[in-house]
Amino acid sequence: MAEITPQVSTGQESIPFWRDGRVLGVLAQIAFLAAVIIATGWILNNVLQNMDKLGAFRCADGSSSFVCGFNFLRIDAQFDIGETTIISYDPSDAFSRAILVGALNTIRVAVFGIILATILGTLAGIARLSSNWLISNIAKWYVDLMRNTPLLLQLFFLYFGVILLLPPIREAVQPFGLPIYMSQRGIDLPWPVFMSSARLWIGFVVLAIFLTWILWVVLGRREIQLGKSTNRTGWAFLTFLLVAVVGWFVATATSGNNQVVLAANTVSAADLAGLESVMQQRLGVNDLASVSQAVSDGTLTQEAVDTAAFTVCTLRDDRSEVNLTAQLRKLNMPYSVKAFNRENLVSEAFAAGDCDLYIANKETLAAAQTAVSGATLIPIGETPVRFSIPSLQGLNFTGGYKLTPNFAAILVGLVLYTGAFIAEIVRAGIQSVAKGQSEAARALGLSEGQRLRLVVLPQALRVIIPPLTSQYLNLVKNSSLAIAVGFPDLWTTSFITLNQSGQSVQVFIIVMASYLSFSLLISFLLNWYNQRISLVER
Repeated sequence: MAEITPQVSTGQESIPFWRDGRVLGVLAQIAFLAAVIIATGWILNNVLQNMDKLGAFRCADGSSSFVCGFNFLRIDAQFDIGETTIISYDPSDAFSRAILVGALNTIRVAVFGIILATILGTLAGIARLSSNWLISNIAKWYVDLMRNTPLLLQLFFLYFGVILLLPPIREAVQPFGLPIYMSQRGIDLPWPVFMSSARLWIGFVVLAIFLTWILWVVLGRREIQLGKSTNRTGWAFLTFLLVAVVGWFVATATSGNNQVVLAANTVSAADLAGLESVMQQRLGVNDLASVSQAVSDGTLTQEAVDTAAFTVCTLRDDRSEVNLTAQLRKLNMPYSVKAFNRENLVSEAFAAGDCDLYIANKETLAAAQTAVSGATLIPIGETPVRFSIPSLQGLNFTGGYKLTPNFAAILVGLVLYTGAFIAEIVRAGIQSVAKGQSEAARALGLSEGQRLRLVVLPQALRVIIPPLTSQYLNLVKNSSLAIAVGFPDLWTTSFITLNQSGQSVQVFIIVMASYLSFSLLISFLLNWYNQRISLVER
């Protein structure tokens, strides 16, 4: 019987490509990519053809160009914008400036929102882990409430149910007696204003930072050599404070007579002391500090004080007015402010006798002095920084910084909403740090604050930063809901521009490019910071 010898395969059998998983995977990816390219090309071609039929990209000479599609940005906008705190705007300005105003308002909301939401979220995240039952549960309920209700609903509640229900402006609420006024027209609060001498003081501050850094490095090296602490934090802080304070006094002393005020012929004074004497004569008192007590006692009426008060005429938002009124308040002299939008209106009011004091730059006051007989220039000193305090003048507040109801609603809403998500991120980051780190910190005698600041949070940042980036991006994109409360952000002004011009595709390109730029910038900065704090392994 013949033996059958088995045949041994000497080579690997080839698998048909239609059965090879790797080949099929590559082919599927190529097919999907081709489908995406074809679909995108078809959409773009369809859009471009339709826009060409409408003449959207047609130039004045009859040719077609993508750039010509944005020529509408040069046309007058012809609509008003309520929030123009960063740059000036007039309805006669072009559409491009209107969109720029909206973009700057979006940036303003984003910057303030990111800072405040980070602070609130960090505090709430730490409070969630507190051993105090009340604090922990308050933070828990805050997080649960904000995270589980729609942001748009929160904005409507803040705007219509809180801010617009505040008292009218003449009955504005002052929390804790502070110079902060809350009314239906928004929130008015004090705000720092830099005078002309601030440049010199800022130079001293920069010098203080440089010297502090040098001292910090030198003392750090000395600690390594000696093997003991030299209290470099205290010495660095003292150095910075000393140089900054010296700079403040130098800037104040060298400011000289940078500022002057023009007094009417009815106010016979050569300096601030003379103005104080005039006011004492008007009120019939020997000490202006006793005026408030006299009004309370009834020996002096508020009407008499208002009648005797100096009327200060100035250009709206003039830094000189902030400097003058700060010194009038310091001397307890009552005053009222008439602010005008144009300099010639201020000069006309002073010439007509409607003002006791006229505050402006020296050149303007010198010209006004020649037009009014008997008017005298009074030199007044200045400090590098003055605080502008809001005061009720007529039916509105002047001075300080105003948070309009619209801006306050969108800012507070975004901060509360985003802060809740950041709180959970911070809590997770802290819990990701090994418990042994906290136990070691307590064993070394560190306080709870030192434990968090020096041991836990620096390690938790590696876990916190990546998801925190997403929350910052969400805050910027959620700011487009400002249209719900009437705040003129980028989307609001762009939407009005779209309706006015009819150039929908171009406007959407601008809006998408703007939000993309904001997101890329935030991502770049936080990714750079994340790399700086990342743990480098050997």
